[in-house]
Amino acid sequence: MSYISDLRKVIGHAPLMATAASCIIFDKDRGILLEKRSDNGQWCIPGGALELGEEPEEGLLREVKEETGLDISDPEFFTVKANIHMVYPNTDEVYYTDLVYIVTKYKGELSADDESSELRWFKTDDLPGNIMPTQISYLEKFISGDFCS
Repeated sequence: MSYISDLRKVIGHAPLMATAASCIIFDKDRGILLEKRSDNGQWCIPGGALELGEEPEEGLLREVKEETGLDISDPEFFTVKANIHMVYPNTDEVYYTDLVYIVTKYKGELSADDESSELRWFKTDDLPGNIMPTQISYLEKFISGDFCS
């Protein structure tokens, strides 16, 4: 079990605050790796909630491995966004603070877990239209920066 799952047993679907770590995995040849969420069909960058006492980079490595099958290294801090309100299909409500990293070093074979229906590389000028609204600003900031040149 996870910290949030244990907490949900006590508070039910009531709002809670959580810290998450996510990353833009970028490959100059392939583009940006996105995963299509199984619960809402939207595309997003890999990542998720940190466990109790877990360091952000440690949680990021765990989440990316679980969701994509990739082992990442040397994540570079990119930005932080607070007050990300999400209501999941089961009506769980969370307000996230998301620590976003950029990752260019990875190894392994892509393999989606049950949270994702698909993993796909997208060129920065050809991103899908149904990206999670809470993540559009990260991607726009990344694409408009010096990272993609």
